[in-house]
Amino acid sequence: MNFLELRHNGNIYNNNNDILKILDSEGFYWLIDSEVNDAIIEINNNTVIWHGGIFMSGDWYYGIFKNGKFFGKWENGIFEHGHFNGEWISGIDLSKNN
Repeated sequence: MNFLELRHNGNIYNNNNDILKILDSEGFYWLIDSEVNDAIIEINNNTVIWHGGIFMSGDWYYGIFKNGKFFGKWENGIFEHGHFNGEWISGIDLSKNN
């Protein structure tokens, strides 16, 4: 698991352990349990916003995926842009409109 950056409450975190502690305190256990690489994320209004990196495996429960590569199980949320090669369950796929 590798997080490069987390934007949260006006701060930017680059230490993977600090990011994991914040994700834990915010209740994003599903993201902690997932396999990610070079992830650049933001938490805004209790929503994960994925800006870049690779979501290699796991269940994406809800959030906004702006860019990167996705290989997991998409439960719900908004997929805006990027490479999708996962399992789609539910959500909004805006990438088909681009």
